Amino acid sequence: MKRTMLFVMAGLLLGGAAYTGYADTDGDATVHVYVEVLPNVAVGAPFASVSAGSVQSGEFSCTITFTVDANLQKVWLSAEVTPLFKGDDPNGTEVPPIPIDLTKGVEITCDHATPTGASDNILDYVTPGTLDGFPSQSTDSTEFESSQNNHFSQNVYAKVTWNQDDPEKPTGEYSGLVKLMAVIVP
Repeated sequence: MKRTMLFVMAGLLLGGAAYTGYADTDGDATVHVYVEVLPNVAVGAPFASVSAGSVQSGEFSCTITFTVDANLQKVWLSAEVTPLFKGDDPNGTEVPPIPIDLTKGVEITCDHATPTGASDNILDYVTPGTLDGFPSQSTDSTEFESSQNNHFSQNVYAKVTWNQDDPEKPTGEYSGLVKLMAVIVP
């Protein structure tokens, strides 16, 4: 047993001596690091509310300003719009809302972008839905390309039309929502 222990100790000492005999006094290593920047887009609104003015009866429009910032030059734009409700109450049944003029679509213009291909800048209404508790209409989407250098960072304007078709509609403020959506183009 003593003999085995002696061999083990000798092996450890020799192994340790051999390691320290060949060790460098300094060292270094270099690793290549990389990251992939993914496309992203943000949509904002510089104003929380916008006045569409005054109307007695008939068709009227409002242009809403949005900001779109993306780190690529093409985005798909679409919109969602609600009728305008008396007292901002979509559940009120006493006074019918001012309806969206579905024949007009939403006209989109940008500071430095246009629709691609043969598309125009009018987004047609295609799908009913709900926006924050309000009944809504969503539009189709169109690809817009920026003239900026590989990014899309600019104001986008959505012109929406409603039709106040009731000449006996009670007076007061009617309101609703307009939403702009931007999706990155892969």
